[in-house]
Amino acid sequence: ELRLCRFFSGIGDGAAANIGSKCGSLSSSDDNERRIAVTIGTSAAARLCLPLEIDASINSDFFVPFGLFCYRVDKNTVLLGGALTDGGSIIEWARSLFNLQSTESFSACQEKVATMYGERCNSSSSGVTMAPFLSGERSTGFRVGANGCISGITRETTSTDIVYACLESVVLRLCAIVKLLTSVYRENHSQYILVASGNALEKNHLWRQMVADCSGTDIVVDRDSNEGTSRGVALLIAKTLCNGCSLKEPLVVKTQSVPNLKASNNWKKASVAQESLIDAVSATWGGM
Repeated sequence: ELRLCRFFSGIGDGAAANIGSKCGSLSSSDDNERRIAVTIGTSAAARLCLPLEIDASINSDFFVPFGLFCYRVDKNTVLLGGALTDGGSIIEWARSLFNLQSTESFSACQEKVATMYGERCNSSSSGVTMAPFLSGERSTGFRVGANGCISGITRETTSTDIVYACLESVVLRLCAIVKLLTSVYRENHSQYILVASGNALEKNHLWRQMVADCSGTDIVVDRDSNEGTSRGVALLIAKTLCNGCSLKEPLVVKTQSVPNLKASNNWKKASVAQESLIDAVSATWGGM
């Protein structure tokens, strides 16, 4: 009964999610624009599809920066990216730790965090620094035995400070991945745009704004690419069945967060603080 059926081999969920969120190729409107899929669900990731034919890869200048992974989507495309074990799970940990499970209490905390972020952007004042490796580290260090660390706690530290540090720490690790991704084709003057996915990121405007400010890149939520992984599988099958069909799709922007240039110094300072913290405590990780 199955003799006439078409068989399609499996594909990585990251690749399917990229294609389903319209980050499977160059933009349909501007061939210099590359879309990076930024996802925060329970975990987090940033991934970029790049054109690279199998035969061309032998003599290509393409390279994989240390800290990223790379694998094939099909014979014409590779997926380059990095992942964090802890994304939205860090916020769930903080909510449990500080008894913020109710919608009302967490919303009140989020409002305080937003106010704190505005103050930090205008003053570049320092606060609590966090290494968000509660479940270990993947990108960009892949250090065995890595665990979380919070530095800068004083008697005045509150739950708001810790929740802020959780949000900030994930943003910093994601943007470290984005920086590596954009370094691959820097010489070609490519323009980049971030496409948000995952419930934790799509539903949190402040988190998206922080990603935009830290990366210096616009981040958008697409209106019609829900269930990105399933959608990506369907599109790949359709492309195979329809020889010559393209995966280029225009974005239907639901919301867009634009970088606040005044926040640049704050994020540079926060990045240095986090990298210094990770370097300082990594010697204590037993798996090194």
